[in-house]
Amino acid sequence: MSAPATNQRGHLSSETLDLLLLSALAAPDANAAKEHLDGCERCKDAWRELNEDKQRFDQFVFARTLPKVEARAAAQKAGFFASFKRPWLIPAFGALAVVVIAVIVVKETGGGTQTEDDVYVGIKGGGPSLEIVAQRGESTSTFEVRRGVTLQPKDRIRFVVNPANAKYLLIASRDAAGAFSVYHPFGATESVRLDSRVPRHLEVPNAVELDDTLGAETVVAAFSDAPIKASELEAALKAGQRTLPNATLVFVELTKARP
Repeated sequence: MSAPATNQRGHLSSETLDLLLLSALAAPDANAAKEHLDGCERCKDAWRELNEDKQRFDQFVFARTLPKVEARAAAQKAGFFASFKRPWLIPAFGALAVVVIAVIVVKETGGGTQTEDDVYVGIKGGGPSLEIVAQRGESTSTFEVRRGVTLQPKDRIRFVVNPANAKYLLIASRDAAGAFSVYHPFGATESVRLDSRVPRHLEVPNAVELDDTLGAETVVAAFSDAPIKASELEAALKAGQRTLPNATLVFVELTKARP
């Protein structure tokens, strides 16, 4: 039996665990990985966590995103796929959708200290994530804030994060006029400690109503193991920096315009 792919600490790598979950390992490698799991509590915990993440992804993200992916693929089928004349690519797209969507959930990250496992981006997404949903006027329905979506003054936005085991969170923004605001905890001077018992799919309490400043606005979530001063994050944004020592920053770009 071959030895499983381990990292420098002698544990199964993230890539090996992801490939095992996807049943993409050769039989000898899969058997070796399973044997390692039977005798390694740390890897067994990582395997359990990976399966829980996959279940949450299927429930909260994949189910919401797959119809859009399928519709887009169908619209492009006659053009893109026909130009290559490779009909076998079409069913393959559906099989890869889970991995592709998992990767794009993380908008952009920087800072912090990368480990060997962080370099590999797979089903777990590779780090913390930030999603924004908005509500307009008297409507009770919400819509996702993503590339190409224009918001309006007075829209209310909420945040959904995956802390990825970070202990502290600070969400702030810098608008088109250069004004810095702390959105969570609202108006605070430093990040707030997260409850270690919360799920990885955490909806931040309270909504923020957008002001009348039009144009591009940068929203950033700072995830860290120790409190981050809002003034430090403000200085970094003002200087155009996308990293902050001892923190992982996740950015989402908004656009505000009049209706």
